[in-house]
Amino acid sequence: MNFNKENIARFGLGAMGFVYIVVGFLTAMAAFNWGGQKTGTKGAIGFINNQYLGKLLLIVIALGLFSYVFWRLYQTLFDSRRLGTDLNGLFVRAGYFSGALFYGSLGVIAIKLFFGGGYDENQEFIIKLLNSEYGSAVSVILGLILGGKCVFEIFFIFSNQFKKNVKSSEMPPKAKSILLKFGVIGHLARAVVFGIMAFLTIRTGVTFRNEELSTVADAFQFLNYQFGALVLSLVAFGLICYGLYMFVKARYLYINM
Repeated sequence: MNFNKENIARFGLGAMGFVYIVVGFLTAMAAFNWGGQKTGTKGAIGFINNQYLGKLLLIVIALGLFSYVFWRLYQTLFDSRRLGTDLNGLFVRAGYFSGALFYGSLGVIAIKLFFGGGYDENQEFIIKLLNSEYGSAVSVILGLILGGKCVFEIFFIFSNQFKKNVKSSEMPPKAKSILLKFGVIGHLARAVVFGIMAFLTIRTGVTFRNEELSTVADAFQFLNYQFGALVLSLVAFGLICYGLYMFVKARYLYINM
C-alpha cells in the first residue's frame, strides 16, 4: 500500500468500521440473550484482545485508529476541506477534533492491552475529577460535549456533502442507494447513543452523583431498561450498518484530505 495521506485515512476508516461491527454484534447478541455483552468501543477492543490472534489484531486496529486520528487532526488544523472559520466550519472542525481525541484514546487502550495492561485505569483521572469539588461542572461540560457529538451526527445525516460523497463514487447505482441507507441508519444510531450518554452525564452533574463517567455500555443499559431488547437490537443493527458503511467508504468513496 502506498502510504500517502489518502490511504492512511482509508486504513483508519477500515479499522473504525471493524470496531463498530464488533460492538454491534456483541450488543445484538446480548439483546437476544445469545451471549455477547452490552459494550462500547473499549469493550470491543477488550473482546478482540481475548480472541485467537487477538494481539495481532490489536496492533492492526491501533495503527488504523492512529491513522484515523492523523487524518482528522490534519483536516482540523490545516482546514484541508476549506471549511473556513465561520460558525458552521468551526462546528464541523470541532467535530473532527473531538473524534480524533476519542479514537486516539481508543488506540492507546489497544496498545496497553497488547502489552498486558488494562483499560479501566484510563478512567481513574476522570473519576477523581468527577468526585472533586468541580465534579458537577465537569459532568455537565462533558455532557454538553457529548450532546454536541449527537447534534453533529444528525447534522451530518442532512448535509449535502454526505450524499454527494456517495453519489460521486464509482459504485453501481443500486450499491450507492444501499450505502446511503447504511450511512443514514449508522449515523442515526450513533446520534441516539451520544444523546443518551449526554443525558446520563448531565443528569449525574445536576444531581451531584458523580461516581463515574457514563459510557456507551451505560447508554445500552438505559435503552434496554427503558425501551426493551427490540429497541436495543435496532440500535445495535445501526452500529453494524455504520461499521459496514465505514468499510465501503474506506474502499470506494472519495477521501477529502
